[in-house]
Amino acid sequence: MSENIKVSVIVPIYNVENYLERCLDSLVNQTLEEIQIILVNDGSPDNSQAIIDKYAENYPDKILALVKENGGLSDARNYGIPYATGEYIGFVDSDDYLDVTMYEKMYQKAVDTDSEMVVCGYYGVNEKKNTYRQLQMANAAEFGVSLSENPTLLYSNAPYAWNKIYKRELFERTGIRFPKGKLYEDIATTYPIMQYANRIAKVNEPLYYYILQREGAITSKVTEKTLQMFDSLALLNEHYKKSGNFELYKKQLCFINLKHTMLRFKDFHLYSDRELQRRMVEIGFKQLNRYFDDWKKNDLFFDAFFGKKSSFKKNVAVKTKLWWYGKIFMPNPIIVNYNKVTRLVKKCRNIFKNKKFTNKYNYVKAWRKEPLQDKQVLFESFHGTAINDSPFAMMKELAKDPAFQIYYTSKVNLLEAHQQVLDANGLDQVKLVPLGTKEYQRVLATSKYLVNNVSFPTYFVRREGQICLNTWHGTPLKTLGKKMAQGIQDMSNMQRNFLQSTHLLHPNRYTMNHMMEDYNLNHLYTGEVLLNGYPRNSVFLDKEAEASVRERYDMNGKEIFAYMPTWRGATSNKANGTGYEEEVKDILKKFDEQLTDQQVLYVNLHPLVRDKVEIAGFKHILTFPTDIDNYSFLNAVDVLITDYSSVFFDYSITGKPVVLFMYDYEEYMAERGMYMDVRTLPFEKIYRIEDMLAYFGRQDKKTIEESAWNEYVESFIKYDRLDNTKMVNDYIFYNKKEGMKVFDYSENTKIERTLYLAEKVKHLDDLNQLKEVESLDAPVALFLRKDFTPHTLQILSGQYDEGLDYLVGDANMFVSPAENVRHYIAKRLKKYWCNDIYRMELRRILPNIKIKQVVTAKDTYRSKSLKRASKGYKHIIY
Repeated sequence: MSENIKVSVIVPIYNVENYLERCLDSLVNQTLEEIQIILVNDGSPDNSQAIIDKYAENYPDKILALVKENGGLSDARNYGIPYATGEYIGFVDSDDYLDVTMYEKMYQKAVDTDSEMVVCGYYGVNEKKNTYRQLQMANAAEFGVSLSENPTLLYSNAPYAWNKIYKRELFERTGIRFPKGKLYEDIATTYPIMQYANRIAKVNEPLYYYILQREGAITSKVTEKTLQMFDSLALLNEHYKKSGNFELYKKQLCFINLKHTMLRFKDFHLYSDRELQRRMVEIGFKQLNRYFDDWKKNDLFFDAFFGKKSSFKKNVAVKTKLWWYGKIFMPNPIIVNYNKVTRLVKKCRNIFKNKKFTNKYNYVKAWRKEPLQDKQVLFESFHGTAINDSPFAMMKELAKDPAFQIYYTSKVNLLEAHQQVLDANGLDQVKLVPLGTKEYQRVLATSKYLVNNVSFPTYFVRREGQICLNTWHGTPLKTLGKKMAQGIQDMSNMQRNFLQSTHLLHPNRYTMNHMMEDYNLNHLYTGEVLLNGYPRNSVFLDKEAEASVRERYDMNGKEIFAYMPTWRGATSNKANGTGYEEEVKDILKKFDEQLTDQQVLYVNLHPLVRDKVEIAGFKHILTFPTDIDNYSFLNAVDVLITDYSSVFFDYSITGKPVVLFMYDYEEYMAERGMYMDVRTLPFEKIYRIEDMLAYFGRQDKKTIEESAWNEYVESFIKYDRLDNTKMVNDYIFYNKKEGMKVFDYSENTKIERTLYLAEKVKHLDDLNQLKEVESLDAPVALFLRKDFTPHTLQILSGQYDEGLDYLVGDANMFVSPAENVRHYIAKRLKKYWCNDIYRMELRRILPNIKIKQVVTAKDTYRSKSLKRASKGYKHIIY
């Protein structure tokens, strides 16, 4: 076995012969080579030892096999710790399994961030229903610090031992071990050891497959042993008392104690022994009172579990024994049925209270009942978070024509700020429409012209006669659509919006080729693609506008730089305990010290870090002004400094110097997919802060070779002109076709396609299910977003990355409340009288394409909903 072990993995084994090989396969095939696998046979009476022997013989350089008398999970884990020689220790339950990259990714994160603990997300696997749920995937930005720096990690982080790695020294210097003979042992181990870790980092990917429930599992039934949870909670509390940190983390520890206690109380309908229920209430309340005299005032917990709105249940009932005794003496069938009815009532109430549903219903109503307004236009940028980009440039030009009624989408909390932008530009006739309101749904449904640079809601369906232009928002540098290996399922609404558009605007062939290919549009899109410079970029050719801005902001006679770095939340080096904002502060401090009084550097930071970096104290550095759009201001600066942001494509139109300051190139590229190697671009490339500082003092800052520049222009900015905006507006709003390069995809409407409804890829055995697609005539495969699993990602990013036209669909049908009820009843009765609903659903997910037949995976019908949907689709097609 290698002496340079990076991670030692301890696997307790007891009565798991049916699951053990799957677990061990995922371990011996880990991409981390320097791994030690410690198999501890905890006196298992089944055939597990024979399986252990086989793997130990086949992998002698990786596996250390140990045998001991039965002592339980904690005892087996503790038994393996002294044998661990790795820099880090991990634990795996032998009925679970792992992503083969898990320990490589976690170890790398530990090294990159100098962290003594690293956690990851996981999948909750229900093997009875064959479902996967991604869990513990939120709050990644809170990690990368110690517990003292962010105490919320104590309760926002699950205590499980198996989705973490620990510096081996943590166990050595603290002496913490798993409590022998106790259930919920992770509570008494993981939570206490967290207080000693210098830093807790996170790999924000689900890498562990946790089997939620199986026959014979220790915690699958509620028994007398469940009371041991209170022993583990007491050990947790005592650990913090002993370390002197109890008062420091009292609120968070109280949250943990309340959470585990109340969750057990809420499961009373699972209990068969009322005496056990009574004892649990007595012990639970006694322990809470013992450690937390003010637990009833812990709003942190009660708000999180019962909502912030005041209620008798939250404020009074659940804090009394009497409430829970009432639950005890209520017959279990009544509790079960009461819970079912309560959930149903709550679900129905939420349907009509939830904006997600009311927005759709309001939109459907306006779509069907209100006429299309011939001269009405809705512009939208970045889901209403901004008034900028190409839609803004087009809107300013169109506003010169009083014949049009113009609306612009704005988030409700930004209405005032966005109104100031309109006022500053003299756009009195433009009306802001608040996103997510009834008015927004009406305008979206009745405007003849729709212009967006991202996407409209999932229920959006283009009406007959509507003209919908999607401008997108930049030449892509980072991979998009199906090229995003971990994000294919997230392309669903973007792909659907492209398909719903009558026109797509791309600034160059490079962008067009990537967008059409990576969103599977080449054979499914039926509108027109306009190849023309972005309207927002016209400003970079406007010398008069440049001169005006330089005069307005006192730039004349000075050398003006703009610094626009990419957000690095997930890739920033935190080895010194700092985050990205500290990284930026240090860079700006050095910039400020180097700049002269005749130089000014304007900074535009990502919104997530902007408020954390104070600019006011610098002598030569200012933030971008807020009373002018960024591109109009950027046009007036002398040098753009960026890194991996596609803003350089736009600014390069000016012909002025561009600097790619890539001080973390290797680290950034390790985690981000790129369409190109930015090092090949004809700009100044700088990798060290010392060289960047020296650049400020250089006289000649333009070092582009003419041949390289000409090739760049031909590839990326050949279509940019001063009249970009007017040309696009003329084409869309006035039907003037002159001068525009157009690609017509209407031929796709004539091809008859086979719609293949893909089953959920639940197991590795299902990876070949799409083989049958290859024999179909002009197939289009539909994958439901909610059914995506790691295996689905594997099959689509590998074997079927090219050559297969597929859609990623969501479950947000275009229906009214009455149709929703009708469809629900039809599904229950297994009748298919909802032809109109299925026709509209096809129009929503795949507009203008002829579907001649629907085929479902042959190894079917495991999914009842898919079976019904396929019958519904077939019923309207045949």
